Amino acid sequence: MILRTFDNGWGPEFPVKQLEQEIVKSLLNKLSDSSIVLINSTWYSDDDHQQVLAYLRQTPVDYIVLVSMLDPAIVKRDWFHEFSHKVIGLGYYTGPGEIDFWALVLDRYFETPPLIDLVRVDRIDCAYMCLNRKPHWHRLEFYQQLEQLKLLDYGLVSLGSDNGIAVRSVEPDIPVPNLTPNSGTEQNGIANDICSLGSVKSWQRCFLNIVTETVYSINQHYFVSEKIYKPILGMRPFLVYDVDGAHKWLSSRGFLTYQNDFQDISDLDLLNPINIAPFLGVLCGQPNSYFQHKLVDLNQKIMYNRTQFYKYVNDQKLIIQKGIVCPT
Repeated sequence: MILRTFDNGWGPEFPVKQLEQEIVKSLLNKLSDSSIVLINSTWYSDDDHQQVLAYLRQTPVDYIVLVSMLDPAIVKRDWFHEFSHKVIGLGYYTGPGEIDFWALVLDRYFETPPLIDLVRVDRIDCAYMCLNRKPHWHRLEFYQQLEQLKLLDYGLVSLGSDNGIAVRSVEPDIPVPNLTPNSGTEQNGIANDICSLGSVKSWQRCFLNIVTETVYSINQHYFVSEKIYKPILGMRPFLVYDVDGAHKWLSSRGFLTYQNDFQDISDLDLLNPINIAPFLGVLCGQPNSYFQHKLVDLNQKIMYNRTQFYKYVNDQKLIIQKGIVCPT
């Protein structure tokens, strides 16, 4: 039984939040006879933490359950070392409750264009796409690298700002459903389109997708969003601007990466993010025929990754279905 829930994050009116609640309920089903305090990490503050500690010091419970699904984890397990209660993490915490929430979001809500629109190569005339909404430091850093190398006009690149006016935008996306808070353009000048590829025509034009995730150093923060899976569902090769190119995260989940697939035009180490912008300089110098032939050459890997995504999602669903077994 959940004695109390501490959650100052997204409101229950948002479908993505409803999915989180559905998953939490299923995972905790086998602990229904135990007393639980549920602590959601989204938008968690120091004031929230003091309220949680005050409650726990006065209330005997069996389990402290931490939830990190919508955003990277703020709450750490060791913040509760003074208590004898067992601490369980759900979502992007390692352990029996580990779930890749954003893969499940895409499985439920992603609007996939017909495959025939994704596999055709005759519309490719652009080297790369790199879409950025919130101007996190690493996105600004990469954008500046592209700007310094004069590569922005060779790709489809966007970058939002904190004043509601986009620094750079691409062709307007399709209407964005209200699945999350601040889904419109008012916050960053770019809509928060989590469940589509945006303009299919723009997507069809671009050969390589450059992913700038919510966090830099995925291995350290142990979090990815829908961004890393969009090129997999959109059937494009991709590189991730991250410490190791997200190679560890992706390969440990059965996905194939593309860092070694461009040695025909460059000997740069694409596991190192500092080399991605210079590599794009080389890529942008290739003719459209290179992009088109290369997409055909990579088709088997692209199809494998797309199939693996759905296998991976099914693995997540099995974890949810089994639920958390009462730890001893």
